[in-house]
Amino acid sequence: MTDSVSSTTSSTSSASTTTRTSYSQNRNEFDSEALAEEGYQAKLAKADSLETEVSDNETTIAAYQDMQSLLQTMQDTLENLRGDPSSSGQSSDVFLNRTAYLTSSTSTDADSLMAATVEDGTDIGSHDVEITQVAKAERLGGSSQSSKTEDLGLSGDFTLGTTLDGTSSSATITITSDMSLGDIVDTINDESDNTGVSASVIQVSSDEYMLVLTAADTAASIDLEDSSGGVLQSLGVLDSSGDKADVLQEAQTAQLTIDGVAIERSSNTIDDALDGVTLTLYKAEEGNTLTLEVASSLTDIKEQVQALVDTYNSFRDFVITNQSTGDDGSADTEAVLFGDSTLRSVSRAMQTALSTSVDGVSLADAGLSLDSDNKLVLDEDTLDDALLNDFDAIEKLFRYSAETSSGSLSLLSHGDGPSSAEFTMDITVGSDGSLSSVSVDGDSSLFTVSGARIVGAEGSDYEGLTFVYTGTTTQSIDVTLSQGIADQLWQTADDAADDDEGQLASLISSLEDTNSDLEDRISTIQTNAETYREYLLDKYSSIEAKLSEAQSTLDLLEAMTNAESDD
Repeated sequence: MTDSVSSTTSSTSSASTTTRTSYSQNRNEFDSEALAEEGYQAKLAKADSLETEVSDNETTIAAYQDMQSLLQTMQDTLENLRGDPSSSGQSSDVFLNRTAYLTSSTSTDADSLMAATVEDGTDIGSHDVEITQVAKAERLGGSSQSSKTEDLGLSGDFTLGTTLDGTSSSATITITSDMSLGDIVDTINDESDNTGVSASVIQVSSDEYMLVLTAADTAASIDLEDSSGGVLQSLGVLDSSGDKADVLQEAQTAQLTIDGVAIERSSNTIDDALDGVTLTLYKAEEGNTLTLEVASSLTDIKEQVQALVDTYNSFRDFVITNQSTGDDGSADTEAVLFGDSTLRSVSRAMQTALSTSVDGVSLADAGLSLDSDNKLVLDEDTLDDALLNDFDAIEKLFRYSAETSSGSLSLLSHGDGPSSAEFTMDITVGSDGSLSSVSVDGDSSLFTVSGARIVGAEGSDYEGLTFVYTGTTTQSIDVTLSQGIADQLWQTADDAADDDEGQLASLISSLEDTNSDLEDRISTIQTNAETYREYLLDKYSSIEAKLSEAQSTLDLLEAMTNAESDD
């Protein structure tokens, strides 16, 4: 019996111990924070996938912005080549850039006699110039003075001024006895703005100094008179009769002939003889005819063509990068815009523009060709020959050309108007001299009239065109329009890259809106996940507390059972 009872008790004790240990392990493994964090992360999983989508969109946005920047940079170059007919466009039209060439009929260097600058848009042509006299400023000298710094003891007033083209200006100069020659010079120069005369001291020898008065303007006569004290006479500028004592240089005008016409001006800078041309005379040489040639600036044109090559090739590098594939044929990691329809359409449109010709002239005639990567290559020698021998054709190849049979009609803008057109515009003017209607082939619905402007009607073949008519009579005017390659490229780039209405701006805005919505959703998910975690923490903490309480009760019961067994 004893053995049997003892055996049973031992077995029960063993079973009880095993159960407690197992329960204790479960209690120790129950971690409220870990379980709550697991539930929280599960809720955040959707946010993680959305954040990946946001990141992908940001990468695409950055690529679109790079593409937009490259196209806008190309536009800046094309702006100079495309010949935008608007007034602002003409200011950047490189084909209106002018330069001046001077040659001499003798061995004298023409640049030592004259310089010439030419405004953009000046009529091209050649002019003959002969300089017979350059303008000079009057210069007066005084008598010898022994010191520049010692007081002269002179006092009194005199008037000083100049007369030029019948207009005079003067001021009263006051001299005191404590003034030296240098002080008198300073006093005169303090009034130079009012008198038009400057003063200086020339040291003739170690103990000999001379006052010199010089008119600020060439051809101006110096006017001076002692009012009191006889200062100017004492300085030797005036003689005892009040006349100029020593005229070092007489005032004289510039005299020259331009295309056989005698010209006289008070200045050596002449900007009103030839429209758009400023002449600066340095030296006269009678009998030497200078030839002034006003010509297009071929250097500027070449620079812009090279700039087009550079900016277009930068865009091509971007296209090539975004079309690249790996060994398995899939998109390369750097090809962010692989298969993008906008990139593909812009690239194709530019390829089409580059392959077109205008009046039978193509890019090849301008020395431009495409290599195996469809990047532009420039042959400068071919371009030089083309600009020298067929300038008009090269100009028309690049820029937008609008020719009218009347100077009263000019194209203001062409927008997305026809790339080429040839038509006769019948313009009707009312009895009051204002535009009343415009028709083409008898159809007056193709253009609308707004003041002096003639605007292509919406939906017509002429939509986008705006003309300005300055005439006052009814007339028929022939119009010929031709869109050059640079303008075609500019329009393609503008359609894609315009900051306000371009395709890329729309795509970027759409992606930014999408990201804004995604970020709102992510924020909501994160807020809800945080709330869920707090809920789980409360729930699991409550369960953990109850388990702990149950474990404590179990531990107490086991202790009591063990105590009874020991008894």
